Order: sequence, then C-alpha cells, then structure tokens
Amino acid sequence: MNTRSSLLGYLLLTFAAVPVGSAQDAPATAASKSASAKRQPQPQIHYELGADSLKHDGVPESRLEGPFLFQSQIITNTIRKYWISIPAQYDPKQAACVLVFQDGARAINPKGVLRVPQVLDNLIAKQAIPVTIGIYITPGQRGDTFPDSIGTGNPDNRDSEYDVLDDKYARMLVEEILLAVAAKYNLTTDPAGRAIGGASSGAICAFTVAWHKPDQFRNVISLIGSFTDIHGGHVYPQLVNDTPPKPIRIFLQDGKDDLRNPRDPNRDWHLQNQAMVKALSARQYDMAYVFGDGAHADDHGGAMLPEILQWIWRDYPGVKSASADELVTRAKQYQPKQRDPFPGLDLNSTISPVGQWKWESNQGRGGRRTEVLTMEGDRASLRGTLESTTVIDGAPKSTSVAVDNIELVGNKLSFDVQREFRDTKFVLTFQGIVGPKEIVGWSLSEINGSQRDTAWKAQRVQ
Repeated sequence: MNTRSSLLGYLLLTFAAVPVGSAQDAPATAASKSASAKRQPQPQIHYELGADSLKHDGVPESRLEGPFLFQSQIITNTIRKYWISIPAQYDPKQAACVLVFQDGARAINPKGVLRVPQVLDNLIAKQAIPVTIGIYITPGQRGDTFPDSIGTGNPDNRDSEYDVLDDKYARMLVEEILLAVAAKYNLTTDPAGRAIGGASSGAICAFTVAWHKPDQFRNVISLIGSFTDIHGGHVYPQLVNDTPPKPIRIFLQDGKDDLRNPRDPNRDWHLQNQAMVKALSARQYDMAYVFGDGAHADDHGGAMLPEILQWIWRDYPGVKSASADELVTRAKQYQPKQRDPFPGLDLNSTISPVGQWKWESNQGRGGRRTEVLTMEGDRASLRGTLESTTVIDGAPKSTSVAVDNIELVGNKLSFDVQREFRDTKFVLTFQGIVGPKEIVGWSLSEINGSQRDTAWKAQRVQ
C-alpha cells in the first residue's frame, strides 16, 4: 500500500464523516472574534428515517441468526462475521431472493441509520419486494481472532477487500458464503433475484461483485460509493465506458459535499459518483440516482433504502410495486434537517474546563485509541496536555503533546493538536461545549484540501 492510500485509509477509519452544521452567530466581542477565526464545523444536516425503516406492530418479524465466524480459503489469513435474516414468510419449498449487504454490523444495527432487516420486514409484509433472505457480512480481520472491540467499526482488511478491483471478494462470496447459507436455506440462483449493496467502500465492493459476476448478482445498491483512488477504483467510469454493457441494474446515492478534494479529482467522492452516473447513463444501464445535500454519511442512503429496494425489485414476479419513475420521485422527496452543531452554547457561562477528560475511538487494523486531556490554570490562562495510547494488534503506543491555541468563549472550548501520519503533518482542532461531566462537539481536520469533521465527546474523569 502506498503512502497516499495509507493516509486515506487512516482518515476513513479514524475520522468517520458525519453530517455537520452551522453555529449561531456570536456577539462580536474580542474573544468571540478570536474563536470564530478558526474553521467551524461544516453545515450540519441529517436525513431522518421514514416509516418503512421503523418497527411497526403487526408486521411479521424476521429471525436474525448469527454472528457466525468465517475464515475464507480464498481471502486467506482473515476472519469475519456474518448474520442472516430469515423473513417470517420464508417457505423452504420456495427459493427466496437474496440481499447481501457489506459492513454487516452497521447494516443490522437496530439503532443505526440503515436498519436493513427492519426495512426488509416492512416491505415484504406489503409485498412491495419479494420474500428475501438478508446476508450481512463484515470485512475481514487479519489473523485468527475477531476482537469484540471492533463493534460497528472497520476491521483491518476492509480496504484490501472492498476497494480493490479483482474478483477475490466476489469469489469468496459466491463460492464460500453463499454456499454455506444455501446449505441451510433455499436461495434463488436467479441473478435477477439477488441484490448486493453497501455504503462507501462497501458500495464499490458491491459493484465489483456484480461487475465480475453478473451471472450471480444483477442488482447493486451504491450509497456514497468510494469510486476513488484508494486502490484504483477511480478507473471504473472509464472502464464502464470502454466495456460492452453488462446486465446490471444499479441505484446510486451520494451527497454534494461527499469528501470533496479540489486538489485531486480521482480522490473526490462526489465527482467520481457523478462520473459513474455519466458513464452508466452513456452505456444505457438500468440505472437511477439521487444526489442530496449530505456529506460522507449513511443517513441519506438509509432514509431512501425502502424506495431503493422497491426500485431494484419493481418488476420481480409477485411484487406489488410503484413504477420506476414514481419510486425515484419518492426517493428524492427526503429532505435534510439542519442541526445546531453546538447546542447549549452559552456565551455568558463561567464554567471551567480545568481537570481531566477522556475519550476513545476506533483505529485502523481493529485498534483503539484512548486519549486523556489534562487542562490546568484558570479561564483566563489555560494550558493543556493530551496523552494518547493507541493499541493495534495488541501493541500499545503512547504519546504526550501540549495542546495549542486554547480558546474558551463562554462554555465553548477550542484547542489544536499537532498530528502526523507517515510523512504527513496536520492540525486536528477540537471544539466542544463544556458541561459538568462531558464536553460535546467536534474534531476538525483538513488534509490535502479535504475537510473532515467528526463528532467528539469527552467524559470528565477528574
């Protein structure tokens, strides 16, 4: 892996993007002018889930089985988890359709923004999609153990499986996992009855599976797809243009603020999604797309997922569906809501941040970072130290640095930390509202022209 790819992987794993929003204007005091000189979070927006993503009384519930641990003979030296959702309407005498979703732990999260099993339950009950068995697969973790600490985070082999253009993942899915599930359940072998989807790198992975094996999967769901130069995915638009059309149906979603990178178009997520739409349209693929106002976040795609699944299976036998155009129109009707990035801002507050504050975050290769901020002095003269301990593959690494540019305006604290990854140095800015027991806000960075804002919460420990 080259340095550029490693850096991008670090950013995607460390600073998972979330939609962000604008703060209320503060009075133009000297202190507030100083604070406002720093970059503020990008406009914070959020798409809310609709009725078909929520649990309802009277809707038959699927049975979620797993997690199952799986070690591939094709993608060797990895271990992963997968889950299966079996709809209440499943009849072993009838072959069920199949939906495979990448980043399986996030896809099944009942409090997340995708909630794929719940969406399937609601749509199957309405006969808006066929009876479908869901298969939710995590990326691989290198080695023989899958640490519980990964949770809904990213295992360390994710980019090496999802962002490459070879057929190894497709082969693992078709020759190993599907066979294992089919040994227990009656799955359709009709590629028109199989769909595969994902978000971000999971989306390009889904497209790659169908690209290599359209005889197995002909339906693709791409949410904020990473058709970018992580491991060469930026070539897909040209590849689509240069290759005779394949029998693939695809729905793409993206946000206009999705990881923009004016310095390198091949690493501009929204530009690459636009290029994919243009290429697929030119080659007359069965394709639909919706571009919203969001950034690199799953919430918009999650909100539209019921319409996307209906669009994918709109003409499948036995389905009661609206037309393709009507479903796209309905998908476009989801509108974002703005949020205050700093709720509780009080410019007259005299609260003190002096003490110790702790937070944790997921890192690449299944690691965890624990950080402790020590603030000393008083409101007029603050100084601080940040101690970080990162554990990856069982090996801890600790650092201690002084924090810079500390500002306190009312109850809003801001400070900078110098960070380095490989040969790239950058500034990480923390901004948050100080409360008695926690600081809630954002960490902000900008690397190679790309801005990343991540939700941040620190707990008082002293």
